Amino acid sequence: MEEQLLIIKLKQGDPKAVSYWFKTYKSRLLAVVIGKISNKQDSEEIVQQTFLNCLRHLPLFRGKSSIWTWMNSIARHEIADYFRKKYAKKALKTTHLSDLLMIDDIDNSEEVSQKVKFVLKKMKGHYGELLMLKYVDGKKVPAIAKEMGRSIKSVESDLFRARKEFRFLWTE
Repeated sequence: MEEQLLIIKLKQGDPKAVSYWFKTYKSRLLAVVIGKISNKQDSEEIVQQTFLNCLRHLPLFRGKSSIWTWMNSIARHEIADYFRKKYAKKALKTTHLSDLLMIDDIDNSEEVSQKVKFVLKKMKGHYGELLMLKYVDGKKVPAIAKEMGRSIKSVESDLFRARKEFRFLWTE
């Protein structure tokens, strides 16, 4: 099937076009992703997510590049997200905020509370607010993202930076 016709049929939601598209590009895309990640199961999940994101963003595809090039671009973003999440989980497992709070010899909870408030006030921009929403108010990331009118990924990214800044300021 010619690529232009395929794109038109995909935009129309033609199930046969979707099936053809998936069969045509799945193995090629999987080979690219496995080359970057090496974990077959994670690679297959990234390929699935790439196809879903391609379908979701298909109305935005203007055809200035080939569909393969466009899919590779989306796959690269998915791979980057995979490594960001993997790194963030690893960093969180190795250093928890609660562990940092116990580093100093602080004798009572009032001193801890005062130091936490002081550190939160010293933080840049909205990082302190993000940490308060997450850890004091106990809100989940999707709820925070909705409340702030931002994407979940941008909130996760800012939370990662906020925790890092908190750790730095706490130990200063």
